[in-house]
Amino acid sequence: MIHRLALIALFSIMFNAYALDQSDSGNYAVVHRDGHITDFTFFVSHDAGQWNVEQRQPDGSWASATCSNDCMLKESKALDLERFFSENEIKETHPSCVHNEAFAFCRQDDILRPGEKEYTLVALMMMERPIQIQLKRFDSGRTDAQGRAQYDTESRKVLNGFGGWLLVTSDENWQSKWDTQPETTPHFKMAEIIAKGKPVYALTFFSNPKLDDHGDADISCDIDLLKPDGSASFQQKNAICFKGALKGQPNYLYLSAPVVKFIGEQNDPYGTWQISITLKDNIGHTSLPLRTSFILQ
Repeated sequence: MIHRLALIALFSIMFNAYALDQSDSGNYAVVHRDGHITDFTFFVSHDAGQWNVEQRQPDGSWASATCSNDCMLKESKALDLERFFSENEIKETHPSCVHNEAFAFCRQDDILRPGEKEYTLVALMMMERPIQIQLKRFDSGRTDAQGRAQYDTESRKVLNGFGGWLLVTSDENWQSKWDTQPETTPHFKMAEIIAKGKPVYALTFFSNPKLDDHGDADISCDIDLLKPDGSASFQQKNAICFKGALKGQPNYLYLSAPVVKFIGEQNDPYGTWQISITLKDNIGHTSLPLRTSFILQ
């Protein structure tokens, strides 16, 4: 018993000496067992004393894995580390973690390779025992204002610094969600499968357009809504998306003027509908073709 208490005390000292800090914030990808880097990526941040983990979604957006009091990350103590790692791993790598009920995010400092840091995601739920998943920290050439890695997808792109994002949402309160502080990004519910008679809204956002000598932006867009057979349901060329002065920093996210509202009517065909919007920065001479889809059933 005394030996065990001494061991716990030792682990506690090690925990304090090797605790995670701000330098551990960044972008991480899961490493497959065969060694290749997967597309399963996370962003780890530390703000106001709280650790946060966000997972990149297929559309390029980010979803929090630490969204409420039930899933907030807390510092892992000595007994927690004993559950996540073997005694030898604790002695040889001095792990330090934060965790919730579902997972732990950990840094390990190998005593045989001073200065080198290894990172691990430990899966805790629905497992007979914790499962360690190797992570690879990476530096992205392009990040958003929070430092999260940015990737081009069909619906979200950046070219010459000009960014665009097209999404279809079922949020009928999208306007109130959007009317927040300009430096914040609201979260919309993506509409992937919709029923007839239910409205959805195609929203197009832009960021960092070129400005003229008066500080104004000039953005137009081409809009195409295609039926499942590829025929046109709606088309508009050179619509005014935004023209004038920006109400904030150029790298903030701005909503373009045309919001396409779609309600599937009785005679509309079932299947996959595609919406394409090409954002055109007329001052920066940059075009961003964006595309997304939804299923009417």
